Amino acid sequence: MKKNKWIALVMIGVMTTVIGCSSGNGSDNAGNNSNATGEGTESAQNADGKFEPPITITTARPVGSDYTFINGEDINNNVHNKWTKEKLGIEIKDLWNTTDNGAYHTKLRLSLTTQDQLPDVFIVQDQNLIADLIQSGKVKDISKDFEAYASDRIKKLYEENSASLNQVKKGEQLLGLPIFSAGDGTNPVLWVRQDWLDKLNLKAPTTIEEFETVMDAFTNQDPDGNGTKDTFGFSLSGRNGFSNWMSDVSFIFGAYTGKFIPGTWQQGSDGTLKYGSVQPEIKSGLGKLQEWYKKGYLDPELAAIDEVKATESFIQGKSGMIAAPFWAMGWPLGDVKGTNPDAKLRAYPLPTGSDGKSARYTGYINEGKVMMFNKDFKHMDAFFLYMDKIYDNQFETGDFKDGFFEGYDYAIVDGKPEYDSKKFPTPLEAAASSSKYNLFWNVPAIPFQGSANYDYMFNGGEPTTRAHKEIMIQDPEMVRAGALNYQMAGINAPTEFLGAPTETMRNKGDNLKTMELETFAKIIYGNESIDKFDSFVADWKSKGGDQIEKEINEWYKSVNP
Repeated sequence: MKKNKWIALVMIGVMTTVIGCSSGNGSDNAGNNSNATGEGTESAQNADGKFEPPITITTARPVGSDYTFINGEDINNNVHNKWTKEKLGIEIKDLWNTTDNGAYHTKLRLSLTTQDQLPDVFIVQDQNLIADLIQSGKVKDISKDFEAYASDRIKKLYEENSASLNQVKKGEQLLGLPIFSAGDGTNPVLWVRQDWLDKLNLKAPTTIEEFETVMDAFTNQDPDGNGTKDTFGFSLSGRNGFSNWMSDVSFIFGAYTGKFIPGTWQQGSDGTLKYGSVQPEIKSGLGKLQEWYKKGYLDPELAAIDEVKATESFIQGKSGMIAAPFWAMGWPLGDVKGTNPDAKLRAYPLPTGSDGKSARYTGYINEGKVMMFNKDFKHMDAFFLYMDKIYDNQFETGDFKDGFFEGYDYAIVDGKPEYDSKKFPTPLEAAASSSKYNLFWNVPAIPFQGSANYDYMFNGGEPTTRAHKEIMIQDPEMVRAGALNYQMAGINAPTEFLGAPTETMRNKGDNLKTMELETFAKIIYGNESIDKFDSFVADWKSKGGDQIEKEINEWYKSVNP
């Protein structure tokens, strides 16, 4: 849950104002459509757009340690719910809550086989469950409602990112709504122990060859000065895959492919989608990792540890480099100071291949997050009014132009918004997470606007927006890292398959993924020769991979006629 907390805190600061795509705050558009075709037309709105009498929208969510409440509030009784009722005439009611994502999705899945009521609106972040809900007949086709009730600026966002809708389409039906994240917030940069570089008189690596030189020094030249050979070069995770939001290693493969990375589907030279993990150049990346593992440059447990666990070797001062998001300096990498107060972190571009080739992990623009609707929900007009109001935060208009709630996530000090909670008139050790109280669990974003702000501020831009001002209070090195993230946008390698899992993927995908992870781990550990990759590719194809590729390309053709 810590991951979500830091993404939330940082992403609040990475959006930019979008000029010219808003019709005010959008409330006129929603209000004027109150008699349009679609359900919800029986709801009465007054001249201010408020529903009278109030209507109720039910939901459910995981509420974990990443939620911070003040003033004795909780998820059912808080400043956001009070505002929604008083301002919009919408009463939000949680039918149930869980403490984590896993339990939440398990409870949702049970609703498909029991008579348990689905909430009116609910988030889903499980691709198989999204597909099952689409087939269940229990979720609503919102295609007409979207046209009738979404504000102009909301429509523009989805028009500009229309590929995201493919994951919730069934023929002409639109059975959900992707909820956007920044899209570039989890892309890795290279974090290095600068104090180790300085001590050993090394330059930051720019190529794979230079990266290898630095790893060797960090492994064999006692960079921590304790007189013991107890350090290594690079921390990475292979437990869940070899392209990760944290402790990433995708750029090593990208240095050989220039495009394909493990675990993603991308367009090949023939115009069809190809699976990255079985491309020939991946073999070279595995061979290099095998060589480095044998030399002791890598975490000895790399295949057994997940993305967060893999950072511990870096935090504890055992390794000197890690590929992680620009905001990771705050959490978890900043914890290295607890082990060594003199540790100095520095962000650098990811090393490239000798011929300049490069590619890196790139998150989804909605991180798999979809809002779905109970088929019996009759207030889509109210939902889209609410959604547009929440987007006031990102467009810096309306009630939320400075932040969500004064005294919670910002305060006015000397006539200006202040975002450092310790400087509030009533200081807070930590700001309330009021940006998370909404139906979307977080601030829905304007995709790909975030890191541009960091680049602007890093290069001396004058702060003119709330996003700029929020960046100003962040650690200068994190701002620099955000600018590097923006500058590396040309090597992003997002998957181009955004549809629901195909039939063969659902039947055989887990086994194929397990085979892939086990084979890659055995090769890296030296338990199998590098030539095992060739037999893996043949097995992957014959055991369902070729059929999956066929099905995925049928989908790709259907959404790109």
